[in-house]
Amino acid sequence: MKNCRTGSTPSDRSSGPRAILDIVTSRARSIPTANRGLRARRGLRFGVKTKVLIPLLLNLALVPAIFGIFLGNVGLGTLDASQRELAAAIVACLLVSAISVGLLVQALARFLRELRDKMDAVSLGNFSRCFTRLANDECGDVAEAFNHMTACLLRSRVALEKAAESLADTQAQLMQSEKLSGVGQFVSGVAHELNNPLTIVIGFSDLLLETQTDEKIRTRLEMITKSAHRCHRIVENLLGFARQQPPDRRQIQIVGVIDEVLELMAYDLKTSNIEVVQDIPKGLPPITADAHQIQQVFVNIVGNARQAIQAFRPHGRIVVRARARAGYVRVEIADDGPGIKPEDIRRIFDPFFTTKPVGKGTGLGLSLVFQIIHEHAGHIDVVSEVGSGATFILEFPIAAEPAHSRREAVLMPVRPLGLDRRPGTSGKMILVVDDEEWIRTLARELLGDHGHAVELAPSGEAAVAAIRSRKFDAIVCDWKMPGMSGIEFYERLLEDRPELAEHVLFMSGDSIDEKFQAFLRRHERKCLAKPFPIEEFRGAVEQMLFAA
Repeated sequence: MKNCRTGSTPSDRSSGPRAILDIVTSRARSIPTANRGLRARRGLRFGVKTKVLIPLLLNLALVPAIFGIFLGNVGLGTLDASQRELAAAIVACLLVSAISVGLLVQALARFLRELRDKMDAVSLGNFSRCFTRLANDECGDVAEAFNHMTACLLRSRVALEKAAESLADTQAQLMQSEKLSGVGQFVSGVAHELNNPLTIVIGFSDLLLETQTDEKIRTRLEMITKSAHRCHRIVENLLGFARQQPPDRRQIQIVGVIDEVLELMAYDLKTSNIEVVQDIPKGLPPITADAHQIQQVFVNIVGNARQAIQAFRPHGRIVVRARARAGYVRVEIADDGPGIKPEDIRRIFDPFFTTKPVGKGTGLGLSLVFQIIHEHAGHIDVVSEVGSGATFILEFPIAAEPAHSRREAVLMPVRPLGLDRRPGTSGKMILVVDDEEWIRTLARELLGDHGHAVELAPSGEAAVAAIRSRKFDAIVCDWKMPGMSGIEFYERLLEDRPELAEHVLFMSGDSIDEKFQAFLRRHERKCLAKPFPIEEFRGAVEQMLFAA
């Protein structure tokens, strides 16, 4: 018999709730299987929603079902008003909870998507994507931690970039230093190969001048001698500029350094149609500095001025002024080139900054100038107006007291005074040791004219054989020779003839390295630099014989 209210039989009432629960349970079990592939396709965003929303939807689905079963079996008519109100309140609370949870899930998903986008931006190097609005909850804490992490990463990146720039600067300076070292070695070999022939040219020209009375021939010989001396000075300036050595600060006259630089660059300036005007008074006080480093400063500044003028006008002028004021020697180098833009002046001493075309400059010249002047407790500034040239102003502290050089006097080329022959110094037996035949011939003529007997040895081995068979009053020996060197010959001399070792004068057409400098200091010997004027050579030998 059917129930008039529900239209169902008692058997249906007993089986109805169980059937509905079975249907709901089977549907709930099928949801994860159906959505597994979709979650794999949509990733984290759908996974979060699934984990939160699916249980919520199940609850929302189960509640009406349960209420339907309950009402279907009990019937609304059997409930009083309070029970109906309670049921409605429960349903309303469930709906409000569902809506609240849905809004919370959307906000959380939106925050996670924003966090993911910002992290992707950070991974690409964009550190500006920070959270600007921080909520007062756990999401706000995460956002604040993310901003702090981003700020730390940005500081680390800036520090890393500075370190990379410093490393690149150091690497470039090292490469420049290696280049200069290679140039120094090359020039050192060139100097040795040139100084020996120059010694012969200067020596025989001076010999001819001593006997030549024809003024026309004398004028030509003087021109040969002056040209040879000029070649020697150019080689010496190149050697000094490229030489790699520890700073050797001593009292120097800055005008002498300026003269050497302008002489070294005279050809380039002349062929670029640039006139150089010097406004330097006599009697400037000395400064304490490394002459080679100060030379490098002037070479860089004058070289930059030449290049700027050459690209700007067909003829130009460089003015070099020097004055002493307020405890400093002030040097101004002004040119009439294109000038420097105001925005470039602020960066002109920065490493790698250059206004030259690509491939024309490294951007290290003026930064090196700034570093050298700073190490000398000096100052450098630049004043410029576009179209009217630039003026570099350098200030060096005046030397307060005599500065002692790291090198001793025995290392300097001999410059004896009073070159007249002294009584008792003629008629001596002198051994000349040199691998260059014309150097030996020149020495024999120079010393033979003063009444000395001269024997020649082409090598250290031949010199050792000579001192064993004959007695000599003095020995003039080259430093660098094939086979046995001058140092090795001297050490052999200390063993065989120690008394003769005190009367040895060395010659060198090469730069003197640290090893030979230490050798000269230890044995208190002198070295005569090639090429030398003939009177200088004679005077050095006379001094050695007179001391004997």
